Amino acid sequence: MRLRRQARRDAADVSALAALCRALHAQGQHAEAEQRLRDFLEQSGDSHLEPLGQLALDLGADVVAEQCFSRWAAQHPGTAAPIGWLGIVYAQRGDAAAAERELIRATEIEPELAEPWYRLGSFLLRKRELALAERHLRRALEIDPLMARAHTNLGYLLDLRGERTAALREFQKAVQLSPHDPEGHFNLGALHAEARRYDLAIEQFVEGVALAPDRVEGHYNLGAAYFELRRYEEAIRAFRRALRLQPAHEEARYYLGLCYVRKGAYDRALMHFEPAHRQAPTVSVRLLFAMAQCYNGLEMPRQAVRLLQQLVDLVPDHARAYHLLGICYDKLGERERAGDAYRRSDLHLTLARGRRAAGRVEGRP
Repeated sequence: MRLRRQARRDAADVSALAALCRALHAQGQHAEAEQRLRDFLEQSGDSHLEPLGQLALDLGADVVAEQCFSRWAAQHPGTAAPIGWLGIVYAQRGDAAAAERELIRATEIEPELAEPWYRLGSFLLRKRELALAERHLRRALEIDPLMARAHTNLGYLLDLRGERTAALREFQKAVQLSPHDPEGHFNLGALHAEARRYDLAIEQFVEGVALAPDRVEGHYNLGAAYFELRRYEEAIRAFRRALRLQPAHEEARYYLGLCYVRKGAYDRALMHFEPAHRQAPTVSVRLLFAMAQCYNGLEMPRQAVRLLQQLVDLVPDHARAYHLLGICYDKLGERERAGDAYRRSDLHLTLARGRRAAGRVEGRP
């Protein structure tokens, strides 16, 4: 009973330390957080090496993490786990050779365990050594077919190789095995979106953001899928949630504005496009065109013409810009300029079709 009480107190101490250090880290006090970890390590001795090392690794205090895992490895020389953690420390530090050495050593110490093979395969996947990574991930799954993380990373690997059907199967297995892991839903949703199965993508993204409401890309991808299906009100809500989490998200702001363009709410679209245009480090062609569309829709053709002239100076073969320029000149009663713009639009469309046809004949992608 006394030992159980002590274990509970120890766990509470580690939890309190974790909460304090994460708060310090979030406030930018990284050195103070690392010092608290060092102090705790000195005071607690070797009783909390694993959770303390993992906490240090999460906070980027790789020196403290290395100390913890090295001491753990010295205490348990026949155990793969601390060696594997050391490999992750070295990988995070950018020492790929040391990381690979330790991860291989972990598989040699306890080859019957799935975790060392999974870690080695995942490391090689990040290095884009796909053949070796696949071999080790499949070895992990031979040992433990229920390891959802291994199915997820094998899915990533197969997707990188363009094997979409096989990747889809792996992501589906990961979701079935670990339905409360948002990563699996996001991965599956992304694969459905790439295949233009937007309804299925939306189902997965909705599940993902319900489990991880602070994931910016989840909300953005959900909005993008709604946008492709022309469900603009739902897309607007999703893009707004992404922007609440990350106000500087350029893609979310652009597509939020484009939703308003598609709805004919040009003034609201400009509220998003104009600040983005002013703050962009370089001139954005797509923002120029979107803003010109808005000014044309608001019957302000002169403002649209100014933007379109800037655009065609940057991209002389932009057929859609010339066509819109023709429409604006028509509104201004400048028939000769309108006719010239329409002719340029037709010319560049014809040239573009010719290039596409040539690409098909020559077998280019």
